Amino acid sequence: MSAASGNRPDNVAKARLAWGATIPEWIIVLAEACNRESQAAVARKVGYSASAVSQVLSNSYHNGDIARFEQASRGALMSETVTCPVMGEMARNVCLSWQRKPFATTNAHRVRMHQACRTGCPHSLIKGGGDAE
Repeated sequence: MSAASGNRPDNVAKARLAWGATIPEWIIVLAEACNRESQAAVARKVGYSASAVSQVLSNSYHNGDIARFEQASRGALMSETVTCPVMGEMARNVCLSWQRKPFATTNAHRVRMHQACRTGCPHSLIKGGGDAE
């Protein structure tokens, strides 16, 4: 796939060069999204910075949690969903967003979500909160 505008880089080519033959499908989807829009726009969708998106495409995202980034990308760009014990079906990236929220007593729903994300939810990536870390 070529870049969306004349002088923007081809993010798919960049990712294929960096990842080689083992490039994951979700990286290709991420790169294609960046070709259609911009890294900044895609970053907002997945909940990360544009520089993090660039590092993932370049296979140089070593200071962050690549598994969490993958799950956020799958939810935001590939319509992957999970079944939340409190809210029912939701996009995977929305689930991750709830996991990141600090405890607040602003309303009962927020308290229930905070507790559910930290007490055995199978989709939680919080250490000790689910089956993944």
